[in-house]
Amino acid sequence: MTKGTASRRGGKIVHQICRRCGKHSYHRQQGVCASCGFGASARRRSYSWAKLK
Repeated sequence: MTKGTASRRGGKIVHQICRRCGKHSYHRQQGVCASCGFGASARRRSYSWAKLK
């Protein structure tokens, strides 16, 4: 049993490992990584509120 919602919809795998960041956040259909933004932009996805001080 898993915690939360699995990364599957109707038996199909939604997310796979990203080529740039290595996390399991690359959305296969959309072609965009939710973690680093690979596929949408050449710049890495980052926000000022998420940075450690």
